[in-house]
Amino acid sequence: MTKKYRPLTLATLAAASVLLAACDSEPADKTVGQQLDSAIAESQQKMDEAKEAMSDAAETAEQKADDMGESVSDKAAQVGDAVSEKADKLGDAVSEKMEQAGQAVDDAAITAAVKSKLLVADDLKAMEINVDTVGGEVTLSGTAPSDAARTHAEAIASEVDGVKEVHNKLALKN
Repeated sequence: MTKKYRPLTLATLAAASVLLAACDSEPADKTVGQQLDSAIAESQQKMDEAKEAMSDAAETAEQKADDMGESVSDKAAQVGDAVSEKADKLGDAVSEKMEQAGQAVDDAAITAAVKSKLLVADDLKAMEINVDTVGGEVTLSGTAPSDAARTHAEAIASEVDGVKEVHNKLALKN
């Protein structure tokens, strides 16, 4: 109950109490003044009881509002935690995909660099050599005209920045 209605409620209860007390059949031996004093005392008692009941109701309502506030706050915190956890997982997945994409770009750049260096080597036929790069590891496959050319292709590949290892699977041309 809001505070602006309390005085009106108390006044209504007081008036009702006075009327009810005045309507009670009092023994004839009481004077009008005594009857009025008795009615006022009963009204005061009823008003005190009404105040106490309203105070109890207000405390109960306030406690329920506090409980609801805590419940809503707890739920909001749980939702916030769940959203944060999902955002972290999404961020991790995006980072992982970005790393994979970055590695693919790096691998493509390594492959292009190895292939271009093989093209300028006089003793190699670059069109007969396949270059594959995965995770910085270069695999050379195809054919080389001689064992020296095979070794030279491996040396060229290993000199390129970003190459971690070279797997030389070049076969000698017959």
